[in-house]
Parts: sequence; C-alpha cells; structure tokens
Amino acid sequence: MDKLSLDEKVDSLIENGIRILNKAYALEKKPVDMGCGVLLYPSEFHLIEAAGKNPEENLTSIASRLGVTKGAISQTVKKLEKKGLVEKVRIPGNKKEVVLELTEFGKEAFEWHRSLHESMEAGIRKELEKMSDAEIKTFLRVYGHLEEMLDRCMER
Repeated sequence: MDKLSLDEKVDSLIENGIRILNKAYALEKKPVDMGCGVLLYPSEFHLIEAAGKNPEENLTSIASRLGVTKGAISQTVKKLEKKGLVEKVRIPGNKKEVVLELTEFGKEAFEWHRSLHESMEAGIRKELEKMSDAEIKTFLRVYGHLEEMLDRCMER
C-alpha cells in the first residue's frame, strides 16, 4: 500500500468500503433463526442490542445511535413487540418519552446476538490488539470522514 499514490489509496479505500456496504446491505435482508423458529432480521437484532446495552435511552436516541429514522425505529419496535421481544415503557413523569425494555425472550435474543458477534469479531479484536491507540484513532477518524461523505451523498 505504501507505493500507491494518494489517489490510488483513496480509490482502494472507497472501493473496499462500497463492497463492504453492499455485503452489509445484502445481510440486512436475510432473517436469522436463533434456533427457536422465530426469524429476526439484522435490523431487529441491532435494535435489541441497542435497547439491551442502553436501557435508559429513548427511541429518538436509539434511532440516532443506529443512524436510522425515528419512523424506521417505530416500525421495527412494532415487529419486535409482535414477536414478544420488547415492550415500550413510558418514563415516569414524562408522557412523551418511551424506552424499550427487553422481555425474557428479548434478553435471550440479546445474549445470542452478543455471543455471535464475539465469535465473528475475534479477527478484528486480534488486529486491534496489534495497533496503538494512535493508529486506532486514525482509523476511526477515517471512518468518520467516510460517514460524513455518505451523509453528504444522502443530502443530495
């Protein structure tokens, strides 16, 4: 990679990013069975994960965290409620704020998804262990620029 020009490095980074995004997009369309006959889409798992890790966050915050609209979150919440994985709970003293609470089944899905990610992320963890904090910050900064580029594309 050192002998490539800056333009070639940028092209390579963007081509790899597009390939990764296309694969992620294809995965988002494939439901997964945790072994109990209930099919869950990755977007549903992402919402379960966000609710499980951040039980105090309202739906607007979760939408922002996941980079999706409030409408998309509302639709996914309805599906998860029907499947018995989450319940909407009003914050005491606030009629507008709603948080998600995982049901027992939702907690099982959360743990199943967490363990799946742990096994899948082993290679990434191994590489990150070799990197300095400065290298990781640089990597994250480039990711941030890629996200900003996508935001600008969405505005057009």
